[in-house]
Amino acid sequence: MDFYGFPRPDGQVGARNFIGILPAVGCVNAVALQIERLIKGTRAITHHQGCLHPPQDTEQVTRTLINLGKNPNCAGVLVVGLGCEMVKIEEVVEGIRESKKPVDAVVVHELGGMLETINKGAQIAADMVMEASKIRREKSGFDKLVFCTKCGSSDTTSGLSSNLVVGEVCKMLTDMGGTFIQGEVCDIMGGEYALKDLCVNPKEGDKIVGFVKDLYERGLAVGADTRGCQMTAGNVAGGLTTLVEKAMGANSKGQMVPIQSALLYGERPQCAGRHIMATPGHGFENLTGGAAGGSQLILFTTGRGAPNGHPVIPAVKICGNAKTNLTMKSHIDIDVASVINETETVRQAGERLFELAVDVASGRMTKAEILNFDGHMEILIKGPVM
Repeated sequence: MDFYGFPRPDGQVGARNFIGILPAVGCVNAVALQIERLIKGTRAITHHQGCLHPPQDTEQVTRTLINLGKNPNCAGVLVVGLGCEMVKIEEVVEGIRESKKPVDAVVVHELGGMLETINKGAQIAADMVMEASKIRREKSGFDKLVFCTKCGSSDTTSGLSSNLVVGEVCKMLTDMGGTFIQGEVCDIMGGEYALKDLCVNPKEGDKIVGFVKDLYERGLAVGADTRGCQMTAGNVAGGLTTLVEKAMGANSKGQMVPIQSALLYGERPQCAGRHIMATPGHGFENLTGGAAGGSQLILFTTGRGAPNGHPVIPAVKICGNAKTNLTMKSHIDIDVASVINETETVRQAGERLFELAVDVASGRMTKAEILNFDGHMEILIKGPVM
């Protein structure tokens, strides 16, 4: 088993090789989408943020956009701006340029409207695709791999099978020098001190506890107790009974692997190993955080069948519910019900998942990619939209 990826000028290695069309603000999503339709080999990375946020959220959106552009799956990036947004397009371009990959920008107000911007943007993107098409996959070390993880539409089988199997992958990947990013603050609520005890630096553990406290306090500020409302109707129908039960299942995606750091949303790890990122449970913002963190793909566990992927990183769907593996088979990439059936050990299933993940990183398509169920994402904001 080997990993073959696209080498990037900054030493990263991509699992995919597209030109990202990245709006600086949601107002120009239509422009990005039209360029994507015109130019094969591009990917519109649309969202609805970029303006009329408090400064802290503008900073977070800017950081996330820069790091999405730096993701190794992007061979180059065209940033599309309107011209009056709070996110400074020059800052985004310069931030992405640090990765040494091709990056350019078009601004609607400067070019005189949508048609003119699409015309110029499409020409730039076409030239970028031509150059990107010359890049060939090369054999790379597992230390170049970055995986992130999420669970969605969880049920009792998640903590008993699929999350445990992902935990085995975390151990294998980090032992080989790779990087593993785990998030979902709402899902670690009730289990945050267990994660704190795994931190190599106590200050990083305090940050993880702070992530949970921040979520709880923001909930109270709008009259909600997140301890009692963040389990979904599907979680309950799937047999999950308490918040702590859900947290223990979610924490198992990293097993007992030591935690190197606690990351802000969309922040990139500074070393290999396991990291905890302050991402939400909501999938569209969550997957974006992992992609901005530099992940080439996401290990997405599901009990009842969550179908969505992400435009920047392929999502590998893992399920341990035998019924779901039949009823939602067009969305599930790997069946690990064998762990519950006791026909396979967690370690054996983990080895099988790791091999699949490396295959996906080397070019194999996921179900979400094949079905075009991967075109939407969002960026997390915390404050009011003004």
